[in-house]
Amino acid sequence: MLVVGLTGGISSGKSTVSAMFRQAGVPVICADELAHEVVKPRSPALEDIRRVFGDEILDADGVLDRVVMARLIFKDTSKRRMLESIIHPRVSEEKNRRIAQFEQQGLPFVVVDVPLLYEAAWEKNFDVVIVVYVPREIQEKRLAERDNMSAHEIRSRVDSQMAIEDKRKRADMIVDNTGSLDYTRLQVENIMRRLSQMADLKKKAAPQSLNSEKR
Repeated sequence: MLVVGLTGGISSGKSTVSAMFRQAGVPVICADELAHEVVKPRSPALEDIRRVFGDEILDADGVLDRVVMARLIFKDTSKRRMLESIIHPRVSEEKNRRIAQFEQQGLPFVVVDVPLLYEAAWEKNFDVVIVVYVPREIQEKRLAERDNMSAHEIRSRVDSQMAIEDKRKRADMIVDNTGSLDYTRLQVENIMRRLSQMADLKKKAAPQSLNSEKR
């Protein structure tokens, strides 16, 4: 089975592309959803976070207060890395478990939606990486329209991620999301055909690899 990473930049439209894969019947594993699951109340991960950052990161119901957490780590790289060291291994473990389940079902490929794929150095976990691309100026424009942020807040938010142009250069496949929704969907459909072909080639090559190893 082909394991495909899907990423992009903030406000690039990655969620839109992810939804298109889902609508086409492609299984999508969302790293953000897994990250929410691993820090549910009374989970080992949440207890580790509380031990490191203190009780202030919990709300009255014992749920992780993401606003407080974001404020603590946004401008402090060391704290962000501490949080990632707690969450990322657990997310990776659950991701791998779900990939194995889909592989047992005989599916040709699965998409893993990872917002900070390159930032977390996860690209080696995937056979193919797709980047949803828009230029930085469109990222900033969409952020301003969507979240009503100040110019300084927008720059800080975009600067906190790897530059979209760098992600574009490192991608195996690109979805250009600067045009219409129909144009984006057409690109996704073309990519799905390419992925199916690649998955088929990988499947055909697997027995040969096993035979070579035996010899």
